[in-house]
Amino acid sequence: MFFYCGLIIGIFLLYNSIGFVVPNVNVRNIPCAVYMNQELPPTLWSSLSSTFKQTARNWFIQRAEKKNIQWNKLTNKYKTKENKKLLLKLYEILENKQIKYPGYYTLPFHGYDTGNLNWQAAEEGEAATISMSVNYWDNVSPSVAEKWVRHNISNHIACYLKTHELEYPRNILDMGCSIGVSTEYLYKTFPDAINIQGLDLSPYFLSVASYRANERNLSLNYIHANAENTGLPYSSYNMVVCNFMLHEVPHKATQNILNEIYRLLKPGGIIVIVDLDPKRVQNNLVVSQFRKWAFEVTEPHIYEYYQHDMSMQLLNANFKYVVSNKNDPINRVWIGRKRDQEFELYKKWGKERASKKMYFSTTKNERVKLDISI
Repeated sequence: MFFYCGLIIGIFLLYNSIGFVVPNVNVRNIPCAVYMNQELPPTLWSSLSSTFKQTARNWFIQRAEKKNIQWNKLTNKYKTKENKKLLLKLYEILENKQIKYPGYYTLPFHGYDTGNLNWQAAEEGEAATISMSVNYWDNVSPSVAEKWVRHNISNHIACYLKTHELEYPRNILDMGCSIGVSTEYLYKTFPDAINIQGLDLSPYFLSVASYRANERNLSLNYIHANAENTGLPYSSYNMVVCNFMLHEVPHKATQNILNEIYRLLKPGGIIVIVDLDPKRVQNNLVVSQFRKWAFEVTEPHIYEYYQHDMSMQLLNANFKYVVSNKNDPINRVWIGRKRDQEFELYKKWGKERASKKMYFSTTKNERVKLDISI
């Protein structure tokens, strides 16, 4: 027994000391999945995840239940015969059958063998979302803490809009919307918006999101698409929000997503990134060593995320007026703005063609008022 304990501790220390540095990994063939070398985690992570992911998953669930999060109750309501039938119907409506999933998206993460491409992950999404902010603040319930996190995000957006005298966002996209919790907050925060849409790569998550919207009588639309190449029209949105997604994808995918968001934004539109503060998490400033390990063993690209500066990535994607602020003990908010005037290169049939596009600058809109009393 002492031998096995020592072996586990040794692997754990090795894992934390070298991070994601081992190349090459064998992955199973999955239909409709496209693999690229930069998308794959190292062999060491795959071995550790395969061995310990269930242990980490059980720990997260037990921690949630100790904080009075009714995990089974929140999950089981989606498993009733009637609701399951409705979810399957929504799945058929929402699924884009033409999508080819990136290899990184089909790998096991969050303790699920197929990542977000399964009903269990979708059914547990609500409980997992509430448990996300467990222990963020002392003597604060998880449900209240989760609301604080969302309200802080709303406040950062409101401050940026007012500081830069920007128009009230009428068309909003929630990219990587998961089961729609963040989309619902945007709906309540921006009641005068004309169009609020959620986009995600998991048709399972989108089915639950649509179910929640129907249940709450919310006018929300959900889109099944890849954030790297959505296929949505150019210059469609005043604001694109991306919550807790970029730490789950490879660096190259992050670059592609930021470029796609830039394309989707109207001139003067803003990008809002909400995600982990790399320095605070990596240096154990806010979490215990075991909790950090339990998290990392279910996140194949987290070490790559630690190594890159989000502000610089936004600047490299041509966003300007980039600001970064602490949102809560673990997460940060980055906000940037698309240029009012731009000169873009288009690639068509393998050739580059320059086209100058001139736009009027955005003007102050006195209706920038946010309902953050949710």
